[in-house]
Amino acid sequence: MKARRCPSITTVRKGNKDLIKDLNRFLVLQHIRQSGKVSRTDIAKATGIGLSTVTNITEEFLREGLVREVGTAHSTGGRKPVLLQFHERYSYTFGVKVEETQLRVALTDLQAEILDVKTVPFEAGSKPEKAVELLSAAIQVMRQAHGLAERQIAGIGIAASGLINRETGTILRSSLLGWENVSICKEVSKRLNGMPVYLDKNINAYTLAELTLGSKEKQRHVVIMSIGAGLGLTIVIDGSMYYGSFGGAGEFGHTIVQMNGYRCHCGQRGCLEMYASEFYLQHAGGELRRQYPHTAVERYTFSGMEQALKQGDELAARLLREMGTHIGYGLVNVINTLNPKRIVLTGEGMNYAPHFLPYALKVAEENFFAAAALPTEIVVSQLGNDAWLQGAALLVIEQLFQLPIYQN
Repeated sequence: MKARRCPSITTVRKGNKDLIKDLNRFLVLQHIRQSGKVSRTDIAKATGIGLSTVTNITEEFLREGLVREVGTAHSTGGRKPVLLQFHERYSYTFGVKVEETQLRVALTDLQAEILDVKTVPFEAGSKPEKAVELLSAAIQVMRQAHGLAERQIAGIGIAASGLINRETGTILRSSLLGWENVSICKEVSKRLNGMPVYLDKNINAYTLAELTLGSKEKQRHVVIMSIGAGLGLTIVIDGSMYYGSFGGAGEFGHTIVQMNGYRCHCGQRGCLEMYASEFYLQHAGGELRRQYPHTAVERYTFSGMEQALKQGDELAARLLREMGTHIGYGLVNVINTLNPKRIVLTGEGMNYAPHFLPYALKVAEENFFAAAALPTEIVVSQLGNDAWLQGAALLVIEQLFQLPIYQN
């Protein structure tokens, strides 16, 4: 299956034999991917597709290298059924996270398992052309190091902060990076001989990993919230990410919570991100330092707070308590507005959650508008830091295996 570049969907395909064949192939392959190891008979039972059709389709997959035979299953009588398994290394992807001072690049298989990771540093404020150059070079080096031909790479997924146009592969504006109107997909693809490149926001890529690789329970109506250097949010409605009319849904960090408050990097004042992320430690820490002349705080970061707390520092404790309180009110607003079944918290800030999360949860429980117990489950993601890269890779993988009902 050849990757396609985030096409603009224009029409639904006509119902004919070719469409039926493609739909059957899709259903069979999806079942094999989700089952691990499965027999042709079980595929036919699960999908409702005739056994002879399943056999023909799986023979095509075997010739193409998409699946492989991996032994036999137990049989109560007669010939033992041969088991099929998706060939996750039929092709490969690269998942990329663009950060303020570095690029993280991962080579993955088609199950988003990371095979190699490379971190490429670059100076804060670097021009996008420099990032494109470094990224393209890193991908070529990693591909060659693993002995992979260009044709074996299904595509590249890029996760970046800011306002994103997924259709055109453009970073419209990123305050963190200082970029505007950067056609990053086009430029990277140009340097890599037309390789397909896909783009989405960091938090959306992480959400894709959470939905695909995380807990399969209670994921129909969920909000993913990232707490760290900033504040990100993705809304999942009925199992699908909600992007809004122009792809800007989820800019929760830029809701105004304080009139004439701290100046945000977006240009506004009083954004929640300035009060419910590491930014608050910097702003409020600078203001309050005079009240704590003997403070042990040296750096107004999460790690700096943790170091000071080891010495019983009162300023660090206060800053984290107040930040947690602001996060709590943010959670209340999300719950009352969206009524999700679950809120999943992630981001680098969650490494320090014991110092602020209890205050956030207390506020959420005490300020939920209904008299009943808080209906929304608030949990910390069990996925690690590599999930950002896996989510970026999944931008490619979901294009490879999308339902084939549309045409350009």
